[in-house]
Amino acid sequence: MTNGKRSPWRAIVLVSTISSYVVGGTVGGVFLGLWLGNQFGAKPFFLITCLFLGLSTGLYGVYSAVKPFLGDGKE
Repeated sequence: MTNGKRSPWRAIVLVSTISSYVVGGTVGGVFLGLWLGNQFGAKPFFLITCLFLGLSTGLYGVYSAVKPFLGDGKE
């Protein structure tokens, strides 16, 4: 039996969570930017802005998902 902290399933779940945050934030930002660009007629501005917002949101989600695994010495 594997230890709870070193389970390969836990690592698989963490990797899939990280990838879903990054991909979801990026794709969501692109689609929102394209939609807003079509609505207001400023495609490049909204696309770039929402892309960066989506990436930022995804990276924040990755940070908050990985934070418990970084270990700060407290158990």
